[in-house]
Amino acid sequence: MSIDKYFAELELLISSFFIVSAYNLNIDRKTVDIAFISGIIEFRDGTTLDFKEFIDSTRYGIEKYKYAYNYRMSSDIIFRYDNAPDPMAKRIKTFPHHKHIKSGEIIESKQMDLRKVLEEIETIYNIKE
Repeated sequence: MSIDKYFAELELLISSFFIVSAYNLNIDRKTVDIAFISGIIEFRDGTTLDFKEFIDSTRYGIEKYKYAYNYRMSSDIIFRYDNAPDPMAKRIKTFPHHKHIKSGEIIESKQMDLRKVLEEIETIYNIKE
């Protein structure tokens, strides 16, 4: 999959969620096949998701080298998924993939993508409504 197609799919994905009120995506191409994608998604309840993905387009699809999805209310973190080599997460069985939660604890996580994160936020949003 090309980076352009992946970027277009991200836009389509984001706009398909009713809970999204606004978003801004950026793409920083490093080469034809490598890019840094970042964005800010605002939700109808005032929460925000900041995210970034460092990706490579291969003949087999998109390979994600780095990612972070930071869901917050103002400056207060609700949760964050990432695969940074956080020394505090080394004890986690799923390292480097992990999730930071509001209490400050770091817990296990599978590799995440934007769809899974948006679906989790949608679940939280529906509980609040």
